[in-house]
Amino acid sequence: MLAELVTPMAALTAAVGLFVSAQAYRGYRRNESRTMRALAVGVFCLTVVPFVVSSVAAPVAGLSDARILLGVSVAYVAGLGSILYSLVRP
Repeated sequence: MLAELVTPMAALTAAVGLFVSAQAYRGYRRNESRTMRALAVGVFCLTVVPFVVSSVAAPVAGLSDARILLGVSVAYVAGLGSILYSLVRP
């Protein structure tokens, strides 16, 4: 039963992350704020990209577990770096 909840919860996380990143992008467009753009990219990389890599691209492209893990890890590092940039940029 618990295993059946993994994919729906991952999809929900991606959907909420997409909504949050869209709101941050709207803030960037409205105020021309680079920090909001960086925040939007960071949230997108942390929430949407890992779901797409592991649930969509991996089955279609037949990626190995190591390649999936690498793709998700790269997305995490890019997302955290982007959010860090948005927080420390003057």
